[in-house]
Amino acid sequence: MKYKDYNGDGKITPDDQVRTNFTNIPLFTGGFNLSASYKNFDLTVLIQGAAGARQFISTGEMGNIGNYFSDVYNNRWTIDNPSDVHPRIANRSDQYYSSGNDYWLRNTDYIRLKNLEVGYNIPSTLLKKIGMSTLRLYFNGLNLFTVSKFKIFDPETDNAFGQYYPQQKILNVGIVAAF
Repeated sequence: MKYKDYNGDGKITPDDQVRTNFTNIPLFTGGFNLSASYKNFDLTVLIQGAAGARQFISTGEMGNIGNYFSDVYNNRWTIDNPSDVHPRIANRSDQYYSSGNDYWLRNTDYIRLKNLEVGYNIPSTLLKKIGMSTLRLYFNGLNLFTVSKFKIFDPETDNAFGQYYPQQKILNVGIVAAF
């Protein structure tokens, strides 16, 4: 980890602290819906994403008690894994680098497959024989996958400690029937 001498006085001092222009609120959020049908099949897709936000991750609970984020632990500086990007890890009361620097500010841009539904309508000619007017079978999935470089926790979080209930992956199978 390197500090930058922003004011050019040859020393790293509090005068070298600069304000970041990033917040945990995305500059862009959006998505698109796609609906299609072919013969008796139908498909609905919702893709959603956000860009331009940054989230600090906190080391407040890291230290002798353990509790390291796997990304921090796996990429840490060690004698066997020297790094000029990732810091060593230490007890939480002895981490001079643990807050107020850009190392802990992570990009949370993401694209998520928010909803996917595939359905099939049984032909009405078959249904009339058993006294039904409609029978549709479908599969629906929510939050099936997310593309993001932010691997520590859910990119939609707004909490530096990760104390956020992440988006759950939900799978449904269903039948819609009418008589």
